[in-house]
Amino acid sequence: MWWKILLIILFLIFLFFWQSIHIIIRYDKELTLIAGLGPIRLNVLKLLDSMKKKPKKKKEKKPKEEKEEQPEVEKSNVFKDVLELRGVDGAVDLLSQFATLLSKFSGGLARHFVIRKLFVRYSVTAKDSARVGEKFGKINAAIFTSIGVIASASQLKHHDVVITPDFLGKKDSQQVDIHLSYRLLSLLAVLLGALKDFLGIMKREKNINARIKARARQRALAKEKEEYLEEMKQSTNQTV
Repeated sequence: MWWKILLIILFLIFLFFWQSIHIIIRYDKELTLIAGLGPIRLNVLKLLDSMKKKPKKKKEKKPKEEKEEQPEVEKSNVFKDVLELRGVDGAVDLLSQFATLLSKFSGGLARHFVIRKLFVRYSVTAKDSARVGEKFGKINAAIFTSIGVIASASQLKHHDVVITPDFLGKKDSQQVDIHLSYRLLSLLAVLLGALKDFLGIMKREKNINARIKARARQRALAKEKEEYLEEMKQSTNQTV
């Protein structure tokens, strides 16, 4: 019976992580930001405004209890050890590994990012027709270059971008509607992969530092032994 309960729990966990995080960004004279998980939707900006308006309750400060002072134990710090034992070259090597990890992590995040809808309407105006044409060209280049970069880095399902010159208007107008989604299971997989790589880097650095410290201790012991034997030899010569 217990294995059936376990299967049900695992199935429910799988269903939860199969849900997608949704982010909807809309702009038409004012910005709207909606976030949600599965069928649940939440207006983020309205929620933040309501939280700001609520008065904060002051917490009563409790008298601090005097604690007995305990000797501080210096904890091992991988980054400090790398800098002390291997110098600047070791620190640069460690930073290079973290940069590679960050690049891999951001690339993994972008690959699973789904842009379900990208809707843009842009009306371009200026003082005269020459400036309208110049501005129109720059905005076209900027927007479509950005969309090309986004499409190559993530999954762009549908986009509709229309940019029009308005020779009679007084002010540019924009309408934007973007619907983003990210499956929790994919996010979990990327995070676990990054955590595995991070722990692998830390373990490698600790092992290297431990070997360097062990060799340093061996050299120190050998030097002490050599000095002790030299002192014994000198004392023996003096007694003779």
